[in-house]
Amino acid sequence: EEGEDVQLIPIVKLCWSTFLIYWKWFLLSVIICLGLGWLYQQRQSRVYQRQTVMLIEDAEPSGMSGVGGRKGRSNMSTLLELNGISVGNNLKNEIFILTSHRLMERVVDSLKLDVDYTTEENLHDVTLYRERPFEVEFQKPTDEMLQFSVSILDANTCLLANFVKRGESIPGEKKVRVGEVVSTPVGALRIVKNAAYKEFPTEQEIKVTRLPKKIAANIYQARVSATEYDKESSLIVISCSDMSSARAEDILNEVFNAYKRDVVDNKNRVAQSTARFIDSRIALIGSELGEVENKLADFKQRNRLVNLQTDAQLFAQESSEARRRSIELETQLSVAQFLADHLRSTTNKNDVIPAVSGLSGAGFDAQISEYNNMMLKRNQLAANSSESSPAINEYDVKLASLRSSIIASLQGHVNSMKIELREARAHEARLSGRVGNVPEQEKYGMDIQRQQALKEALYTYLLNKREEVALQLAINEANVRLVEPPLGSPYPISPRKSIIMAIALLLGLLIPSAVLWLKALFDVTVTGRRDVEKHTTVPIVGEVPRWDGNKGEQALVTQCSPDEPVVEAFRLLRYGLNFMKRTAKVLVTTSTTPDQGKSFISRNLAVVFAMAGKRVLLIDADIRKRTQSAMFGKTDGLTTYLAAEEGEVDLQDLIVADAVSQGVDFLPAGLLPPNPSELLMSHRFEEMVEMLRDMYDYVIIDTTPVVAVADASLVARVADMTLYVVRVG
Repeated sequence: EEGEDVQLIPIVKLCWSTFLIYWKWFLLSVIICLGLGWLYQQRQSRVYQRQTVMLIEDAEPSGMSGVGGRKGRSNMSTLLELNGISVGNNLKNEIFILTSHRLMERVVDSLKLDVDYTTEENLHDVTLYRERPFEVEFQKPTDEMLQFSVSILDANTCLLANFVKRGESIPGEKKVRVGEVVSTPVGALRIVKNAAYKEFPTEQEIKVTRLPKKIAANIYQARVSATEYDKESSLIVISCSDMSSARAEDILNEVFNAYKRDVVDNKNRVAQSTARFIDSRIALIGSELGEVENKLADFKQRNRLVNLQTDAQLFAQESSEARRRSIELETQLSVAQFLADHLRSTTNKNDVIPAVSGLSGAGFDAQISEYNNMMLKRNQLAANSSESSPAINEYDVKLASLRSSIIASLQGHVNSMKIELREARAHEARLSGRVGNVPEQEKYGMDIQRQQALKEALYTYLLNKREEVALQLAINEANVRLVEPPLGSPYPISPRKSIIMAIALLLGLLIPSAVLWLKALFDVTVTGRRDVEKHTTVPIVGEVPRWDGNKGEQALVTQCSPDEPVVEAFRLLRYGLNFMKRTAKVLVTTSTTPDQGKSFISRNLAVVFAMAGKRVLLIDADIRKRTQSAMFGKTDGLTTYLAAEEGEVDLQDLIVADAVSQGVDFLPAGLLPPNPSELLMSHRFEEMVEMLRDMYDYVIIDTTPVVAVADASLVARVADMTLYVVRVG
């Protein structure tokens, strides 16, 4: 706004004028702050950042559901969400796993990040990762922080010092030979040369810090972050900030590899559980099949039979279809009962369901697959938190509900299969009844053969499933891949030198500005004309600048050039007095406290009036201090006249003609009486002033400060105008 611009211009001018006055202090402050800023950023360790992008190929992107996502969500998940139960987001779950403490412990253990090597370079610490000259091999694990420094003395000797254990310094030094196991205050260790160094560097002190693996995992976990690339894809951006760019790259690569191994392990858990179940069933069915075969062999040997089918050719032709149907139903019923028994067992409630259903028309594969996926997520989350967490309890409720649903459906299917089996057996029995001439031994043998065929079919089925599981275990590829390798700028992201130096420059300008502002804020002295105008309503008649040419008490404007600013200031003061009150002849000068310049003003004002051709009398009414009398007067003066009786002393005899300057007479203060205030209150003082009005054009009375004594108020009663002198500062 226009009004704001008008107000800002004086402020800008004031700031600029202040800067010009104190520019040396501003310059010194800027130089010091810039130096401190440079020193600060030199002391800060350089931090580099690397990023990599990972793709989860079957993950569901954020905000996508159903057919819109990369992989459709299950019917059970959709049903749970319709009932107000949140099932979470797959991509967010993977992001949590990527930055989990469990995964970071594997990274720390793989890269040996629990031991750090640093040295000082250009006032800041530098991490020695791949380029370190030696490795420190600790002989025992530790659960506390250890620290010491290593100074390389020569190619085979190092000096260990500055030991720190449990946060406390341990005095002492120890020389060790490279490759030897030695006992130190921080435990037994061995220093091994790095083969990448052709020459063992000397005169270099390296600080070695060893952390417990859990604490090291916490530190590096805070340096690694994972975020979604965007809401429409299943890409994850993994970032790592570290003092070493090479270590940041290795951490990102190892995080990806550890995550990939974790995914493969989770996939293999289902296959391993299925393999254990199949092996147990193969052993059981194999023993049962052996018993049936032995029973058939004994039956044939006992009844001297070679081929039962030859003797029952007609029966076989008529009942083959019924027998095949019975065997098929019994196979499916056995598998269903085995699976039902496995689900009812409480010992494996946290295991996945073996994928061996093979139940034709049952439709349990989708439910079992959904149950296994949910159980894997539940177990994976339990590995990173406690069993009593709300998320685990929520998964347990869902799994229990789904397990009950599968058991109920499976039981219904078993009951249906039993009914069908009874009908098939009844049909087979009816066919058997038609053969009245078949010997009883042949019927018994056919029953044994039927049991043998059933066991063989079940045994063959289990062998096929075991091969499928073995093939699944042999495939160790995960559904993740690295889209971009770790990339980043070769320049550190911290400290930001330009920002630090800009802040230092700003502080260099703000500190003196704040000091000057505080100084002005707490300054209660008069700083200029505006202070007087702001706090009073009396008119200002003139301003007298500082007079650097002559600082003595007897300084007069007649002693300098007529064109000096101080002379012109007194001329303006004279003009202002005439303009304000032309008839004023008696002037009194006073001030608040001593040393404000009232005597200087009164003396030089009298001289300026005399320079205009006026007859002027200067009276020293400051009876107590008598500054003017000490310069121009004599012993007798004002007090002599006031203390004398009428007609006893002639006033003309007390006045010193041209004492101050040509045309300026002077009436000294006189001797200091015991009662100066009473003398000034006497009527003789008023009579004297009236007499002097006729003798002079101007009578200027220099009196005491108003705060010190009451003399100034007494003298002011005879004045036409009072000049109140205020000194800046």
